[in-house]
Amino acid sequence: MRKTAYRKFIAVLAAAVILSANAADGQTVKHRSFAEQNLNRHYTSFAFGMGVNYVKNKSLDDYIGYELPNYNFLNDNLKLSEFRSGFDFFISAERQVHRNFSLKAEYSYFLKSNKSDYYPEYSFNSSGHRLFASVNYLFPMEYAYFKLGIGGGGVFSSLTKSYGSLESDYTSTGLGLKAEGTFDLQVGNSMAVYLNGNILNVFDSGLKDSNGDELLNKAGGKVNLSGLSFGLRLGVEFFIF
Repeated sequence: MRKTAYRKFIAVLAAAVILSANAADGQTVKHRSFAEQNLNRHYTSFAFGMGVNYVKNKSLDDYIGYELPNYNFLNDNLKLSEFRSGFDFFISAERQVHRNFSLKAEYSYFLKSNKSDYYPEYSFNSSGHRLFASVNYLFPMEYAYFKLGIGGGGVFSSLTKSYGSLESDYTSTGLGLKAEGTFDLQVGNSMAVYLNGNILNVFDSGLKDSNGDELLNKAGGKVNLSGLSFGLRLGVEFFIF
């Protein structure tokens, strides 16, 4: 089911690129270009969309290895992969402050299932709310913007462990640092297709239950959701000049 969802996401991404390229061919007739509108005015923009992320969480992987019976004796092809995929949904607001610089605030919600097909009764579902601020260096074009950005902010994560009808919930806070590249291709006077690639590193404080007790693996180590991820996003961005 997850593979089908990923294929649909890639198909939508490819379709968006093709449609955007076709739309760009007729820009000189249909729309005032971003470059023209941006001549004497700085823009404010709003973007939203979704993305797919490939995440590595070593601490969580070690915890899962201890929790699943005989997991460490499985063949590698039956174990969870080192990088696993999840989805995020985002919304952002951005303000251009110079021809080549902008400031952005962003909220995203991330969710990922950590489940082995070999152990269908067990699941370890993680999610997170992320509030980030970043600065972008802009490369303005006639009908597009290319942006390189760096930023960071707070990460508020949770993990739900399920075994049959039993559930345990844990939460944590942390810091995220992100580098990204964004391409906005104009498809209307004020609208662009938003394509983004990003690298994120999360530094997590450690998971705790509702009583404040730390989650430990069976070797006594603290469990956290720190990790590195690579992501792709697709969305739309609206510009106000």
